[in-house]
Amino acid sequence: MPSSRSGVVALPATALAALSLLGLVTTSGCSATGSGRTATKSAIDASTHVVSAREYGYVRPAVDVRVVGGGPSAGHAIYRDPGPGGDLWDRVRQGSTLGVTYHPRIEQASNDLRRNGDYLTDLNRRARPYLHIIVGELEHAGLPPELALLPEVESRYNPRAVSPKRAAGMWQFMPYTGTEMGLRQDGWYDARNDILASTRGAIAYLKQLRAEFDGDWALALASYNAGPARVRAAQERNRAQGKPTDYWSLDLPTETELYVPKFLAIASMVREPGRYGLRMPTLENRARLEVVEARDQIDLAQAASACGVSLQTLRDLNPGLKRNKTPSNGPHRVLVPVGTGARLRTALAQGNRTAPAVADTRASGRGAS
Repeated sequence: MPSSRSGVVALPATALAALSLLGLVTTSGCSATGSGRTATKSAIDASTHVVSAREYGYVRPAVDVRVVGGGPSAGHAIYRDPGPGGDLWDRVRQGSTLGVTYHPRIEQASNDLRRNGDYLTDLNRRARPYLHIIVGELEHAGLPPELALLPEVESRYNPRAVSPKRAAGMWQFMPYTGTEMGLRQDGWYDARNDILASTRGAIAYLKQLRAEFDGDWALALASYNAGPARVRAAQERNRAQGKPTDYWSLDLPTETELYVPKFLAIASMVREPGRYGLRMPTLENRARLEVVEARDQIDLAQAASACGVSLQTLRDLNPGLKRNKTPSNGPHRVLVPVGTGARLRTALAQGNRTAPAVADTRASGRGAS
């Protein structure tokens, strides 16, 4: 598998302006720092049913969503968060950690990152539109919320990111990955770019990797990057030579050997910015986005008019929709700025197009694994 990747498709200037007006600020001119992927069936270890998110992925479109967020229109929240207020980064810091032991390679990665004195400010700006949703999903899944920093390494939080190897989305999945694992990709819709669906898929896969590697997050993260088959093969080589089989002792692709320390360095810098001589801006702990679902096709232009926002804004929030409307056979789900969902639901109700009432299985609590 190639061990390098450069360049992503950045949001257009009009998109950035629209998001900025709403407080959904993203960056301009992002570049990816994650990895390319190889999708070969030979990468699957016949002794296990666990496969790599890089090789086969684990993303399925989320179809049970009604409304996400804590705004006035939030009728069916996906999860219960502590409520608005405070610093969302504190919510990340106060959650469980990955428990990875300090290693000099983490410190080296930290030194490289903090050469940019504005790094955490830039990170905050990139993460701001999506972090609340990602943290909530991680908490619901019982995973450490600092995993919400993984898209920074993968795509710099760009849901339109595309690698030279055609990995796409915030969590970077290959086309074959999606096909094998049910991630829909056609002329209407690419679920790899669906912010919520791809997040849930990445979480599901991370849980599998955590279980496969007995809770060792360093090995799980290495597997997320290089594939578990490759990590197991490296372990077997070390074992045959009487060497340790922990992540730091393995001979892995250069990219993977840089990937894990970089992520862990970012997590450490977010936890203790002062230790690195950096300042971390606060990020209000509140929803910025809502998800509205209908029973029939939603046209983004009509939805934008109902919400009172620009069409470009809804295009930016729904990059998986290729034709500016939901696929004719669904899912009929759109992300909208928080506080505008009620208007859209009212318009859908007037047209008798609201989704039938369903129990939200995720509203009963948070933190179950």
